[in-house]
Amino acid sequence: MTTGTTTGSAGHTRTPTDIEAKLLQAQQELLDCPALAVDRSVTGDLSEIFEETPVIFSYLPEWEGVTFSRDLCVRSPRITEIANCWHSEPTAGIPEIRGEFRVTDLFTAVRKRPPNLAWTGSSDEEREFFTDLRVIDDTPLAAAGQLAAVRVQKQADPWELWYYDMELTGVEGRTRQYVKLDLTYPEYVEQLAVTKGTLGWQYLFTDEVPLGHPDFEDVRNQLTTMLDLFPRLFPAWSYAELASRLEDRL
Repeated sequence: MTTGTTTGSAGHTRTPTDIEAKLLQAQQELLDCPALAVDRSVTGDLSEIFEETPVIFSYLPEWEGVTFSRDLCVRSPRITEIANCWHSEPTAGIPEIRGEFRVTDLFTAVRKRPPNLAWTGSSDEEREFFTDLRVIDDTPLAAAGQLAAVRVQKQADPWELWYYDMELTGVEGRTRQYVKLDLTYPEYVEQLAVTKGTLGWQYLFTDEVPLGHPDFEDVRNQLTTMLDLFPRLFPAWSYAELASRLEDRL
C-alpha cells in the first residue's frame, strides 16, 4: 500500500502520520484479501495535526483540568472517519471470522455526548461513571452491542480505556457489561490496526474475564482463528504478542 499524500477537508495536503498510515494499510489489506469480504469501508479526510491540546478546549469550561498529553496528541489519528466491517468469504475454505471498527478524530469524538449505557438496574455510581465515557470505536454495522471508550477525568494521564459488551452480563458470575483495558488510546489504535478489528480482540488486553470459560467460546474461537489465519494473510504484521496474551488468558 502507498501512503502517499491525502487532501484534508481544509484543502491542505499532508503525508499521513505513522498511525494513520498503519490504519490505512490495514484497511487496504482487508480490501485486497480474497479470503475476506468487506461489507463497508469508509475513508475520511486527514486534518490538522496537533502536538499539544487543541485550542478549542481552552474555551470550554467543562474541559478545564483535563490533561491532553503530548503522546495523546501526537499519536492520535487525525482522520474524520476510517471504518471497515468484514467477514470471512464462505468460498475461501477458512473458519468463520468477523470484524469491524470505526475510528473518528479523537478530539471531535470526545466532545460528543456520552453513550447511553445506563438502564433501570444501573447504580448511581455506574450512571456517573458512564457520563465520563466517550466512544472512540464501535461496531454499528455488525450491531454486536460492543464499543470502546476513553474515560475523561480531570488530571488523569493517561486516560483510561474501557470496553463495553452488552453480552457480558450473560456470563456466569458477571454483573457488569464493561471491563477496563490495559491500553492507552494510542496503544489501542495500534492494536486495532494489527487485529483489523476482529470481534473481541479487546479481551486480550484485560485480566477481568477468563477466556477459557465456556461462556467465551465464541470469542475464543474468533481469536484463535485470527491468530491462525492472520500471520499468513497479513505477513507484514507480528502476532506473537497477541498469541502469548491469548495463551495467558486461557
